[in-house]
Amino acid sequence: MKQFLLSLAFIVTLSGYAQTDKNIDPVAMSLIDKMGTVIGSLEACSFEYHSVDDSPNVDGLLERKFDSHEVFFRGPDRMAIHSRGNNGNQGYWYNGERITWFSFDENNYVTVPAPETIIKTIDSVNTVFGMRFPAADLFYPSLGDDILENFDTVHYAGIKSLEGVDCYHIIAENDTMNFQLWIENSMFYLPKKLVIINKGGDHELTEGTFENWDTNLSLPDEIFEFTPPDNADLISIMPKN
Repeated sequence: MKQFLLSLAFIVTLSGYAQTDKNIDPVAMSLIDKMGTVIGSLEACSFEYHSVDDSPNVDGLLERKFDSHEVFFRGPDRMAIHSRGNNGNQGYWYNGERITWFSFDENNYVTVPAPETIIKTIDSVNTVFGMRFPAADLFYPSLGDDILENFDTVHYAGIKSLEGVDCYHIIAENDTMNFQLWIENSMFYLPKKLVIINKGGDHELTEGTFENWDTNLSLPDEIFEFTPPDNADLISIMPKN
C-alpha cells in the first residue's frame, strides 16, 4: 500500500499538482480525482445519505438537524430523491425536462422546467429556488479543481476505519473552512463520509455519511416521473432573494 501511494504521488506531481504557494498533497488529489472519475463513469447508481447540519435557527441558536436521503441517479439526465427528517418529508423527481418537488407533509408540489443534465439541474434549482441536494458537490466533475482553487492545504491523512470499512482520509483547509472526506479503500473509490466545518464564530457544521451504494442496477424511466397523489395541490414557488 505504501509503495502504491508513493507511486501515485510521483505520477500526480509530474501531472501538475506540485504547488509552490500552497501545501497540496498529490496523493490526496489523486484519490479525489480517482473518486470523481469512477462516479462520472457510472451509468446508474443509488445510495443512502445521512446528514447532520448545525446552523443557526430563527432564534439565533445553533441547532442540529438530522435528515436521511434515498438517492437514485441515472446519467446524464435522470434523478430521484426522497428525503426525511428535521427538514420535512419531501421528494424530487427529474426526468430530463422538468423537476418536481413534492412535500409529503403538506401534500403539495411544484413542477418547473429543468436543464438537460443532472448537474445543470442541480445548479439551476439551487440558484433560482434555493433547493439543496444532498452531497451535490462530490458529484461535480470540477471537484478536484474546486478544491485546489479554494483550499490552501490539502492533506492525505492515512487509512482510517469507519464502521468497519477502511477509507482514505483527506483533509482540506483554508482560513475559514475545514473540509474532510473519507473515500472507501476499494475498487470503486466511493465516498463514505464528509465533514465541512465553518471555522468562524458560529461554528456551523455539515456532516454526511454514505451507505448502501449500488452501482450495478437498472433504473426504469418510471421511477423518475412524478404522479401527483389524490388531492395534492399544485403550487407556485418564488425565486429566492
